Amino acid sequence: MLTIVGLGLWDEEDISLKGLEAVKSADAVYAELYTNLWDGNIKNLEKLAGGKIIVLARKDVEDGSAGILSEAKSRSVCLLVPGDPLAATTHADLILQAKKAGVGTTIIHASSIFTAIAECGLQLYKFGKTATLPLKEKTGGVAPNSVYETIKGNLSIGLHTLLLLDIDAENGKNLGVEDALGVLRKLDSDKILSDRKIVAMSLLGSGKQRISYGRADELAGDKFALPAVLIVPGKLHFAEREFLETFSFK
Repeated sequence: MLTIVGLGLWDEEDISLKGLEAVKSADAVYAELYTNLWDGNIKNLEKLAGGKIIVLARKDVEDGSAGILSEAKSRSVCLLVPGDPLAATTHADLILQAKKAGVGTTIIHASSIFTAIAECGLQLYKFGKTATLPLKEKTGGVAPNSVYETIKGNLSIGLHTLLLLDIDAENGKNLGVEDALGVLRKLDSDKILSDRKIVAMSLLGSGKQRISYGRADELAGDKFALPAVLIVPGKLHFAEREFLETFSFK
């Protein structure tokens, strides 16, 4: 049996009671920490779980999944992942491989950026397609026009756009808010974002989280820690507008 357990948004205290019980009862426990920035401490989590947790690199999960699945055929195996297990396509692919191999799977969900963003006051059902702003190392320094087309498409039907900021946790290269705003300015060929207020959110789920609502040039002059996301609001309901204004850039 393979059980994939979400660690939640911030640290080891975000794991659910159900998830912790699954970890305690497993024969082997692994963790991947490359699909998201996680501020927890594995040693502290091991104390909570009462056993050893082996941290896997990207290649161990994506290229070495056969080994995990082989073990899960005869033993109870837990894989811990940051956020919610199904927020990353990596884990969906692993579940599919498990089903093909005849390995049973269980998912234990946890808090995710896809719901935590509601703290800014925008209604979740009014979000359109999500896009990721990639690191320049992945694009040769050329901003991807597909991100801009996603924003325009969502705006054309009044929907909000969640923009995830790319991370490379294993190499310590993560796209910050200021750089992400710079990418948006370069992409804005139709000037649809120049005077539009957007939302910057950082450290969600922690005691240090921050939410600001303002124009890109205002937000770019401020400092936001990571992990962070940007949101381009679409058509605002009056309640959304009132809520957002409480976070207006000062």
